[in-house]
Amino acid sequence: MMNYGIWNNKGGVGKSFLSFTLALEHAHNNPNKKIILADMCPQANLSEMILGGNGKGNANLEKVLAEGEGRKTIGGYFDERIASPHRTTGNETSYLISACDYNEEIPSNVYLLCGDPSLELQAQVMNQIGSQTLPVTAWKNVHLWLRELINACARKLGDADGVTAFIDCNPSFSAYTELALVASDNLVLPCSCDGSSARAINNVASLVYGARNHQSDRGFFKMCQRFDMKLPLIHSVILNRSTQYNKAASKAFAAMFEAIKNAVLNFYTSRPDCFIAGGPNFIDMPDNHSVAIVSSHLGKPLYAITPGKYGVHDVTPQINPEPLERYKDAITGFEKII
Repeated sequence: MMNYGIWNNKGGVGKSFLSFTLALEHAHNNPNKKIILADMCPQANLSEMILGGNGKGNANLEKVLAEGEGRKTIGGYFDERIASPHRTTGNETSYLISACDYNEEIPSNVYLLCGDPSLELQAQVMNQIGSQTLPVTAWKNVHLWLRELINACARKLGDADGVTAFIDCNPSFSAYTELALVASDNLVLPCSCDGSSARAINNVASLVYGARNHQSDRGFFKMCQRFDMKLPLIHSVILNRSTQYNKAASKAFAAMFEAIKNAVLNFYTSRPDCFIAGGPNFIDMPDNHSVAIVSSHLGKPLYAITPGKYGVHDVTPQINPEPLERYKDAITGFEKII
């Protein structure tokens, strides 16, 4: 199987919606493959979309979260691992949710490991357990919790065409983000059109791959080295939400995206071992206009959206053909290289 982490140290770059759209397109185009979505953001926005969107999905999410100690979420599983930090529980596959049981729009080959706000509190406990001196592998054991959960679920689902997992990560570099990165084989970095995204590339290089010499930046990287734990390879950089003219980014967006590309390529030149063979893919992702609002509100996959008006709360936004097809083409092109 292959696990894709969608992460950037900068917030607001479209990670959750990209995870939702990319995973469902991949599931739609590969009906014999099983797709796992792991929501590692305490806000659980991805889970809300998968479970039915901002209305129905929110109610379904609250229902899952309200099931107390038996809640079938990633946080519920981590509660079990806090009690058994150094070995799997045997209950891993019980946390896997068939998405179409909650949302009929979702393909039947899509499964969810539901997000949970308790991740914020659990991060403190993860750090405490991981810092213990005995067993000597305590840090490694804790950081494998998510990978072990996904692997167990993949073994249950495994078939001839395999399993692909998409992990939606929180921008913060908390303990649960470290677990998500350890569970990822490839890393997708969405960026928005601003200087902060260019700077965030340097943050990713430092926090994950120890690219700077600052001692404070090398803790996670050094621990992964110590325990011979593989870090994800940077697969793609998404130049997200670009305003386009004549099927290309406008001058202002193009200039800013060029700065982001340069930051990535400078890192690639110095550390090609952190990237997939041949270097990263750069994906120009056009502004999705009203598509993201409609899709996330209704829990409706991109491939199922057609031009027209849709009800979002008390308004009816219009989805126009040209921007819809442009966005679909970009997502399809990206999905083909997954």
